[in-house]
Amino acid sequence: MAPAPKQRFPVVGFITPPGWYDPSPVEFAAKCEGGVGTQQCLMTGPTFDYALTSVAQSEPEMMIAARSLGAAGCDVVAKVGTPFGWAGLSSEEEARARCAKLAASAGVHAVMTGLAIVDALRALGVAKVALAPTYYSDDWRDAWRSFVTACGFNVVLCESLSDQNLAPAVSPTDELGWIIGEDLISAAVGALAQNPRGAEAIVVTGAGCRTNLIIEHLEHTAGLPVIGADTALFWAAAKRAGVSLKPGALGALTDV
Repeated sequence: MAPAPKQRFPVVGFITPPGWYDPSPVEFAAKCEGGVGTQQCLMTGPTFDYALTSVAQSEPEMMIAARSLGAAGCDVVAKVGTPFGWAGLSSEEEARARCAKLAASAGVHAVMTGLAIVDALRALGVAKVALAPTYYSDDWRDAWRSFVTACGFNVVLCESLSDQNLAPAVSPTDELGWIIGEDLISAAVGALAQNPRGAEAIVVTGAGCRTNLIIEHLEHTAGLPVIGADTALFWAAAKRAGVSLKPGALGALTDV
């Protein structure tokens, strides 16, 4: 099979989680200036249960998707979904190795959401962080906090929507996670901002929480930089692809 022809502009391929529509390719392109192309490869398995053990065991599928996007001519592969970068791992070094494996499978640069958040915090010079894991179940929340701590950050506060009494306890597969509205995201960020405990930034995770659509509002509410799972991945993908972002497109991250 002949290799795919080179594009005249960078192309970012998104590996998206199984069983739901992810708007990242469309939203990313809207944040960029100049020409940029996007591709999307959906991981298989509409009955995927989203247990952390299942996420950790999905690495072979991620590698298949990466090879597909690389063969399609993508310049960068971006993995949507924070836990896909660290589930089943205990250190940043192991997460970096998983990302390197993804890049090797694709034959091009790769970025993963969890590590993009870590890199974004460091680029902003943040040491103390508050985490808003929104609809995460307790085990997801605790594992995410442990990973961020293992990366050297001081996690001063970590509260899900149920911890904040903003929503009932849910699992990542419940409907709430995929349709969470802007008002609920704003409420979660606002609740953390009222008790920041010295936090220098707020991180919002949950792929169903589209912070890039309201990033200026969130940062105004918090009085702090706000890094979303989506904004961090877009920032990392744009940097790797050499694509310019529109002014203010990703809040405080835009120009770092």
